[in-house]
Amino acid sequence: MRRRRKIDLYIVVFLFVLTVGYFIYTNISAGSKGYTNYSEALKIYKTNDFETAYTAFGKIPANSNLKHAALFRQARCATALDKKELAVKKYKKVVRSNSKTAIVPISHYNMAVLLYELKDRSAKSHFKQIIKKYPTSDYATASNYYLGMIEVQNPPKSAKRIKKSQEKALLYFKDYIQKAPDGRFAINSINEIKKLDIRLTNYDNLVIAKSYYLNGEYEHAKEFLNKTTLSESWTDFAKNEYKLGNKQKANEYAERGFKEFIDTAEPKDVYEVIDGYISSFPTRKEGISKLLSMNLKSTGADYIDYLNCKEGVEKGVKEACYRTLYEKYPNGQFSADALYNLFLSKYLQKKYYDAQRLGILHTKKYSNAKSSPAVSYYMGRIAFKLKHYENANNYYKQVLYKFPDSYYAFRASNNLYKDDGFLPFLELTQKPVVFPYKKSLDNNLVVNLAILKDYDLVEELCKKDKFIQSWIAYEKGDYTLSAVMARNALEEIPVKPDFDDLRWRLAYPLHYYDIVDKAKGDNNPIILESILKEESHFNPKAKSLAGASGLMQLMPSTYSEVAQKYAIPKTLDTVPANIAAGSLYYSGLKKSLLGRDLYAISAYNGGIGSVTGWFTKINYNDTDEFVEQIPYPETQNYVKKVLRTYWVYGNIY
Repeated sequence: MRRRRKIDLYIVVFLFVLTVGYFIYTNISAGSKGYTNYSEALKIYKTNDFETAYTAFGKIPANSNLKHAALFRQARCATALDKKELAVKKYKKVVRSNSKTAIVPISHYNMAVLLYELKDRSAKSHFKQIIKKYPTSDYATASNYYLGMIEVQNPPKSAKRIKKSQEKALLYFKDYIQKAPDGRFAINSINEIKKLDIRLTNYDNLVIAKSYYLNGEYEHAKEFLNKTTLSESWTDFAKNEYKLGNKQKANEYAERGFKEFIDTAEPKDVYEVIDGYISSFPTRKEGISKLLSMNLKSTGADYIDYLNCKEGVEKGVKEACYRTLYEKYPNGQFSADALYNLFLSKYLQKKYYDAQRLGILHTKKYSNAKSSPAVSYYMGRIAFKLKHYENANNYYKQVLYKFPDSYYAFRASNNLYKDDGFLPFLELTQKPVVFPYKKSLDNNLVVNLAILKDYDLVEELCKKDKFIQSWIAYEKGDYTLSAVMARNALEEIPVKPDFDDLRWRLAYPLHYYDIVDKAKGDNNPIILESILKEESHFNPKAKSLAGASGLMQLMPSTYSEVAQKYAIPKTLDTVPANIAAGSLYYSGLKKSLLGRDLYAISAYNGGIGSVTGWFTKINYNDTDEFVEQIPYPETQNYVKKVLRTYWVYGNIY
């Protein structure tokens, strides 16, 4: 009996192992076959042979994790072949699946649009379902437009019900315009609203005017602004007139708004009007002075005072100006910067205890302000000068931990590790730009599609992921857009990832580094790469308003001078020539400026004459004091950006 039970147990175990093995085999087989078939089908799809591609996508196994993507592609093929009913069927299979991936809402939306085009009554209920299920999505916003179109295209027979239907249509169109004022259907929505037999409120007219403004149709915006009241929308009146080039009229609106209606406007709109007002004067100082004479007491007054401290007053009274600004608006938008400038002023005057008190106050009030890395760094410098060495090191470590990609992290590292060479990195190990996430996204679907180079579908599924959008731009060869998008996305992350995170490579790729390394001469190639990145963001066709061109942004006169001196081809047309000339020019600057990269970087932006003049005009004892007192704000920011980029490159590569 026991033996029989033992045999039965062996049989059960054997069958279980067999079943599991078969399951694993079929899934591995389906996965492998799915990848191969999808890749082949995608190649056909890209040739626009949609009939063959439709059949090829149909060969993806049912249990493949690419099946829903294949159904989506089949629907696209059917749409391209004008077989809308067939496309609806394919989308419906995706929608009815239990998938939690982003391919479901886009499939639902595409299906609803096709049903709308087929004049199928069920389209209305599907658009409503989309709004209910995905209320914050772009698909929900676009669904409002289609619901409005359904109302106007299918009017009821009863006069009473027609009025109600028009009111519904207005709400749908207005909802779309409010959520997507510069969206694809914004102007169409406005045109449909114009056809409705409904009297618009001031607010309705303002919504329409704002949409026209964002779409660059300023004359139409003016038409609808004139149907509103100045008290409600004076900033919009002023901004629109500035866009139309009517500075005098814009200034009239601005001045009246400043005096009578300023408390009714959003601060960001007031700031924008202030910027427009200042730009209408021959010099910015004149514009700031005129605004100060108005003696504003509410919204915008802090911004005017802040601009006055930055640009309007002479160096000798800046400290007093910032002190007054901070005391007037201790919790205002510009208070952190005002307090930082007071702090830095005391530091440069070597009043370390006064600076320390201000630094402690800044740290307590503003943990993550734009000026926070600088304050933490200089608190370390103060501690060191007061011989509190452990405290100094703690501050430097704090900068490296909280603000690892800042210019001040670079300076903190120099001080923490006593790197007298100033530039700790001399060469890089190149690493490729790859898909920005190691971990799976969207149940692996997005990752799999990325591996298969289905960039268009990945782009659609990940519209709100800026890093994936950056990666797609990179894969399509738009390196400038890719780097800028990734850089901006990283700046939005409050706690920065480690430098081995793949997203850093998108923001700081090593384009043209092979050429830079060959042309470096006696220069640090990472510094040259950093200059190239900050000058042109990897756009070889970049051209400034002043006439500087190419990756290294050289003026024609500068290039001619370098070409003649070093006997190189007199053309900026090629990438190697531009980089070689930039390297030679930089090398010349460095040799003329004590062999220091800091001075050469400053001269690359501000001119060698300016830098040699600063040696006598600026009272400084070290690198920090020199950089913080560079008289040209653009050059000071440029130096910090280049050295920050150098630092980040070194940490990534």
